[in-house]
Amino acid sequence: MLNKGRGGYIWIKRMFGGKKFDKLLHPSLYERILAFRARRHVSTALNTSDQGPLFPAKDGGYYQYKNLSNYIVRIIERTELPFVQERTDRITPHYFRHFYAIYSRQQGPDIFLIQKELGHSDRKTTERYLEKVPQREQEIGLMWKEQDF
Repeated sequence: MLNKGRGGYIWIKRMFGGKKFDKLLHPSLYERILAFRARRHVSTALNTSDQGPLFPAKDGGYYQYKNLSNYIVRIIERTELPFVQERTDRITPHYFRHFYAIYSRQQGPDIFLIQKELGHSDRKTTERYLEKVPQREQEIGLMWKEQDF
């Protein structure tokens, strides 16, 4: 499940949608996961042989996708943040994947790396995610290095 890698980074090894993945967890996220697991009275020890749910339900089993998704939507709506209140559609957990892709692209990685990170088998899926990047942010002149002039 969780594994400490080189440099003290925390990695998670899981299966999702029939695919294996190995993802970096930032320290703050890792601490939040441990706190959640402690509240559920499940092990917080790093154990790569643990195949149980990362976020166990109260009965120790897996959350059903739709129940967890609805719960997250309700939490987001309760924040009463202005950008949430002004939206006509709901912010769902899937929006976080889109944000991850867009924000990653803004940091410089090419579309292939983002596609690989998201686990998309088709580049066109990743391109649809990135269509939401505002046109001004896609301006190639923004990629120029001022010190070269």
